[in-house]
Amino acid sequence: MKFLLFTALLMTTACNPLIPLSLEPPAVPESYATAQPQTAIKPAERWWRDFHDEQLDLLQERLFSSNLNLRQALHRLEQLEAAQRINQAKRLPNLNLNGSLGRTQSVGLAGETRSTNSSLSLAAGYEIDLWNKLKDREQASILRTQAGKAEVEALLLSLSAQLSEQYFLAVEQRAQLDLLERQTANTRELLQIVTERYRAGLATAAELYQARQNLAIMETRVPPYRSTLIQTENNIALLLGQTPRTVRIESRQLPKLAQAIDLGLPAALLTRRPDIAAPLLELEATDHDLTAALAERINLSTTLGQSATRLASGDYNGTVWTLVLGLTQPLYDGGRLKALSDQQKSARAEQLALSEATLLTALKEVESALTAELNSADSAALLEQRRRINQSNLELLRRNYLYGLSDSSDLLSSEINHLDILSQQLSNQRQWLSN
Repeated sequence: MKFLLFTALLMTTACNPLIPLSLEPPAVPESYATAQPQTAIKPAERWWRDFHDEQLDLLQERLFSSNLNLRQALHRLEQLEAAQRINQAKRLPNLNLNGSLGRTQSVGLAGETRSTNSSLSLAAGYEIDLWNKLKDREQASILRTQAGKAEVEALLLSLSAQLSEQYFLAVEQRAQLDLLERQTANTRELLQIVTERYRAGLATAAELYQARQNLAIMETRVPPYRSTLIQTENNIALLLGQTPRTVRIESRQLPKLAQAIDLGLPAALLTRRPDIAAPLLELEATDHDLTAALAERINLSTTLGQSATRLASGDYNGTVWTLVLGLTQPLYDGGRLKALSDQQKSARAEQLALSEATLLTALKEVESALTAELNSADSAALLEQRRRINQSNLELLRRNYLYGLSDSSDLLSSEINHLDILSQQLSNQRQWLSN
């Protein structure tokens, strides 16, 4: 009786010193420093479709079915889901069927004796979750599964962004090569004209050398673009889980967005960016793991069955059962519980710092992209103004040169300037899409 009272006292007074605390996410500013346009649109779930590029759409679909990093992440998520089911099952009773059958022969004064032993029993077990050990482990596995899903979502966003970046870069390289091809053809034609005028004594040797130099400048720009194009296509092949030189980007026209993207408020990052949610969920899971580690206290198991022994002198039958109750309550642990509590607090502080750093990085990325997007728009307008001015000047210089009203030096210089402006426009448009 005294033992039962002592046990009841321990069960009612025992407590777990590590109790998971509610998490408060880091504070975020109320608005972005860079104002957004009022006509911004909400991004689609499959956001790359806003670019209206069929080849990009096809590549994205292949990415989700073939990327090896994504495949690994999905298998990790399956393991987390299995671990969650395991911990959920531990909170339920378990029932095992045990059976045995044996026959023995022994020799005694009465001679040889044979006997047959058989037993069949049901063993039931149930762990009393007095200190919420099983509950904490289950909750930790649920949170880790949620964190795993957030990590998969973050990887999906990252991979689709990488693919879009590489695709736009490949398209830009194709466009740059087409531009160089057209400009090289014009330069060869101009070189032919300068050569004929030189032979007729109407152009100087300096003009001829300048025309040849312009052609050489354009031709030397081709290999770097080709090299970057091949490297970019190989990067896309890797993202698709394919071998190099198996992907070819044919598009030569960069897409355009008619409207800006609505990013919402900075606080929306807490719910829209899974890379921010994942470390917070992992922190909660760690808390529950630590509390469960201290809760190895009590378990209960039972066995109930039927046993039969058949002897030459007769049969013996009967019911057998066992009931086992185990209880452990530490009275002195040398400061272990206090150390675990300190460990929990330090782990929490570390994870919170990581979460805050992730959030600040996200805010910085958005602010930088907003600023760069506005600058890209300004650059696009200024480059287009330069192109129109240079185009008018170039047409005038061509007419004057053909009519013999000017030499070729200004014309050749304007040709190079025109190529540079068109090339900058392509690069700026691609960077604008990236922003």
